[in-house]
Amino acid sequence: MENRGFKKQANGEIKFEIEPLEIALLTSMIEQVVALLTPLNVEENQDPLAQMVGIDDNAKKPDDDVLLRLLPDAYQNDKKASQEFRRFTERSLREIKTKRANLVLENLPEPDQAILIKPKDFEAWLTVLNDVRLALGTRVGIDETDEEDLTEEEETDHAKEIYSWLTWLQSNLLEEISS
Repeated sequence: MENRGFKKQANGEIKFEIEPLEIALLTSMIEQVVALLTPLNVEENQDPLAQMVGIDDNAKKPDDDVLLRLLPDAYQNDKKASQEFRRFTERSLREIKTKRANLVLENLPEPDQAILIKPKDFEAWLTVLNDVRLALGTRVGIDETDEEDLTEEEETDHAKEIYSWLTWLQSNLLEEISS
């Protein structure tokens, strides 16, 4: 496929085209992030005001490293303030991340097809690609300090190859948005 990736069009939209295997991989990874972000046992808050504004009295720091990377503590040195912040923001953050991921899933191209991404959806695409990349990087032990230090041997690891591909996709989209 000659025009693989993102390419800005004259009308400001961005054309996106990738291989069928890449579509399947991206779909699977986004679905896994959505599954992680969807709480297993959602207890509806009995207080109607708290429910309306998204306060979650049951919100707690995630045990899963990937979830913690996607929903980090706001205050690293103040557990109480961080918990209070999480109580007021985690539900809406999960909802926003899930909504964006579902938008991208619904708009991924069919095999051997291209799609056009409207400017209003650029942020959703960027954040979803970033969430997927961060989730994979956390699972396989890659952080920002060693992204560029992948050795030839490490590049044979499929997870790290996928991580590099996700980094390329995100970078390619960002370059096209900025052009």
